[in-house]
Amino acid sequence: MTVIPRKVKRKHGEYWELVDTRRVNGKVVQKYVGYLGKDPKAKSEIKPEDILPYIERLISNGISQEEIGTILRKIGIDYDTWPITKIIIENDLKLKKLFLRLK
Repeated sequence: MTVIPRKVKRKHGEYWELVDTRRVNGKVVQKYVGYLGKDPKAKSEIKPEDILPYIERLISNGISQEEIGTILRKIGIDYDTWPITKIIIENDLKLKKLFLRLK
């Protein structure tokens, strides 16, 4: 199973979604997994051991944009959203993966 972002063109613009791609009986089969919005980097897969030391700081009310940027760089996430207004940690039980979504 490979989960990749895919660009989708719609009537009102271009959007990104996560797609599970795999081979079944010699054919490529794609299955919709999740919506990313207009920014493909809005949702990044993370490993729990990478983010656990930073969760308390990320969810504190007084965190600055610079501190958020520092933490994201430490765990290897590139982002171009500015300012970040939402940090969502999503545990996808179906995919058995953990995602960090920035808005």
